[in-house]
Amino acid sequence: MGSGNAGRTRVAFVCTHNACRSQMAEAIAKEVSGNALDPCSAGTHPAVEVNADALLTLRDAFGADVSGLRPKGLGELGEVDIVVTMGCGVSCPALPCTHREDWGLEDPTGRGSDAFLATAHEIEARVRDLADRLERGLVPGVDAPLRADVFKALADESRLSVLAALSERGETCACELLEGLGIGQPTLSHHMRLLCECGLVTARKDGRWQRYTLDRERLAALGEALRGLAG
Repeated sequence: MGSGNAGRTRVAFVCTHNACRSQMAEAIAKEVSGNALDPCSAGTHPAVEVNADALLTLRDAFGADVSGLRPKGLGELGEVDIVVTMGCGVSCPALPCTHREDWGLEDPTGRGSDAFLATAHEIEARVRDLADRLERGLVPGVDAPLRADVFKALADESRLSVLAALSERGETCACELLEGLGIGQPTLSHHMRLLCECGLVTARKDGRWQRYTLDRERLAALGEALRGLAG
């Protein structure tokens, strides 16, 4: 990873004409993915212009600035980390990357505004999922980011004890963690909030208590990222 701007993951959304779904994906990713993605798009056989209904949907549903959108060829993209094909059956042999996936989206062209809106919302959900998987280190071939908030969360003996307890016991109630740590409920809530915010622990409500689970995949991805740094 690292060909994107400011270390962000460079993601290319690709379809045949780069006039509808891939353009929507690029624009939506810019709006909703924060600093996780550096999105771009292209087509294997670019159209003359972007689909007017796609532009209208992007403006109305997402408030996106569509003034600079235009169909582009693969040769304009440069290096990318991830290629996402939209469901057109296209292949991109001239576009090397570390990970590929196909979203299998039906083309809304000619099916009215509701179809475009539904496609846009499906793209939004998939973009958010991709950004989440990247953050958690769950995209093959792409390293998990080494985030400062994770190391801040680990830099405390009580929180390390919580992780050790969750590793040994599996899902554990907050009441059980309190007994083992010898701290008060407000202090435990503070520790758990930090661990949940950085993605090392997940929580679910169980009556008046919270139950916590160690995210083993996220922790393993962090370990792989550290090993990559050392190597």
